[in-house]
Amino acid sequence: MLRGRHQYQLGFQFEVGRDDYAQSNIASGAFDFCVAGQACFTSLPGVSGTGFAFADFLLGYADNFNNLENHFFAQAVVPAFTAGQQIYRAFYFADSWHAANRLTLNLGLRYDLQGPWSERFNRLSYFDPTATNFLMRFLPADSPAVKGDVFLVNSGNRSNIPLEKIDFSPRLGFAYSINSKMVVRSGYGIFWIPNYVSFSLNPLNDMVNAGATTYTGTVDGTHPVNTISLPFPVGISAPPGRSLGVEGTQQFLTQVVQSITEANPSDHPAGYVQQWNLDVERDLPAGFFVSAAYVGSKGTHLAQYSQQINQISDTLLAQAAAQVNPSLANPRQNVALVQPTPNPFFVNGQALALTGPTTTVGQLLRPYPQYAGVQLAGQGSYDSIYHSFQLTVQKRFAGAGSLSVAYTNAKLISDTDTLTAWLETGVGGIQDNNNLRGERSLSSQDVPQRLVISYVLDLPVGKGKKYLAGAGGTMDKIVGGWGIDGVTIFQRGFPLVFTNGQVNGTTLFGGGSRPSLVPGCDPSASASTTSRLANSNEPNVSRWFNTACFAAPADFTFGNVQRVDPRLRADGIDNFDFAVFKRTRFATNERFGLEFRTEFFNIFNRTQFAPPNTICCTANNQNFGVVTATAPGTNPRLVQFALKFLF
Repeated sequence: MLRGRHQYQLGFQFEVGRDDYAQSNIASGAFDFCVAGQACFTSLPGVSGTGFAFADFLLGYADNFNNLENHFFAQAVVPAFTAGQQIYRAFYFADSWHAANRLTLNLGLRYDLQGPWSERFNRLSYFDPTATNFLMRFLPADSPAVKGDVFLVNSGNRSNIPLEKIDFSPRLGFAYSINSKMVVRSGYGIFWIPNYVSFSLNPLNDMVNAGATTYTGTVDGTHPVNTISLPFPVGISAPPGRSLGVEGTQQFLTQVVQSITEANPSDHPAGYVQQWNLDVERDLPAGFFVSAAYVGSKGTHLAQYSQQINQISDTLLAQAAAQVNPSLANPRQNVALVQPTPNPFFVNGQALALTGPTTTVGQLLRPYPQYAGVQLAGQGSYDSIYHSFQLTVQKRFAGAGSLSVAYTNAKLISDTDTLTAWLETGVGGIQDNNNLRGERSLSSQDVPQRLVISYVLDLPVGKGKKYLAGAGGTMDKIVGGWGIDGVTIFQRGFPLVFTNGQVNGTTLFGGGSRPSLVPGCDPSASASTTSRLANSNEPNVSRWFNTACFAAPADFTFGNVQRVDPRLRADGIDNFDFAVFKRTRFATNERFGLEFRTEFFNIFNRTQFAPPNTICCTANNQNFGVVTATAPGTNPRLVQFALKFLF
């Protein structure tokens, strides 16, 4: 609607999204042995780097449940046929106001109602961290209170997270023309992240719709308790849906599943991103155009696929670290957390929670001792901040062709990087779930500098052009119609992510493990005498960084290496793509044409190396710090020819 200097837009958006799904990508017969961070049962007590994975396999001693790049081990999953639905509504208003001849203001407001998932047959569940667990009715009256339990949704409230009702999204912007050749632009907006991107909340991933049965290889990280000859003693469970009722579902998740991933409706903030920019644009002589901009972005309540909240306290880990005695044959001999103790949930000869009649002291000191793990689905506990300077220069040639140069200098800081870490390489994982502020670092996807040069140029040769303008007939067909184009990219590599491959007690009760830096040691100073760039201080494929600077942290102690290393980076991009083309017109009025192209991808045959091996602290990892492959998706020089007929 146009009213004077105002252009109004008013609208409503309504969407119904449905997802009928039945699939599992978890192979029920998949187990691994002696994987980094897990127990190796044939190792010598207290001697790191010993043990043999194939020997563990022959004995049938598999690792506990874990996953690596979308491959899940030690778990059997039977999927249900789910029928999920989301209803999205939004209202918006915008005003493009020409406040003055040189000033335009853009004002807007959007209101989102992002309906959470529901399921046709109400097969959804949720976790209440404050509820008294159903197991209390089976325990002696003087037993300590057990908090946290899972409940099924009801027909009156079919979703397991609430409908967020505060999703207001303002839009503010202006464009001011200083003169006929110079404009200043700026903008700010809030954008709510669609809740469907966190697909751990999809009904297909609800614990009642994926009958997951988990194998337990060890409860203390040292001694095996089961073998793969009978990995699931009570059988593989089918998804219960609502068939078991509330109490039956609770018993199923504690007794069979044990490690749960559920939504917490009482604390599930919606994620959003604030974006802002300030841009100065200027026309320059000789047909040049330049744009210089500051661009920023801040993510709030960003979600991971799941967040572990059943980690033992850092204080108890510190006490356990003080009890480790490396001089003993079993250094953990006096560590209270790993000592066996009666399982209080073993009632009348049956384990209603955990496995068997005994467990460990540490398990009972976890926030929710009845579960091997409690992870919140799609929990918005993470944040990010991004700042960048972006410079663009463009040139249009008088004849035909253009040149574009784009440079970005940026920094991205976060405490999480992706919802799909298993699909991506080099993603920093959480070490201490009790201290998420300590996970703040450079993002795994930080790119501090990037330069892209692209060009298309018709060569000024032939009839009517600057050179050989008088050429005609056959001569023009030969010398005219030539051109070149290409793209050149220079980009710094992604920062490296380090993991601790040595067994550490921090992983026993919900935490992770990273290595520590040796005090006073500079990991970026390579000791190699030969390098890719013929400089002893530059990385090379045989020693990308100083491996001596990394060491395993003491048992039950977190490493001090940041989630993403701020100094060390993988190989960057240094690539030239180039093409030569020839256009020839013929027939009456030049109705037809042929275009022949020769394209060179990576014309200088530059190698982009993959990140080096960053699994520290195992005696049998000879590749630590070594580059063993080229970057995924990269190729050596590739030449291709193409012929196009125009009519």
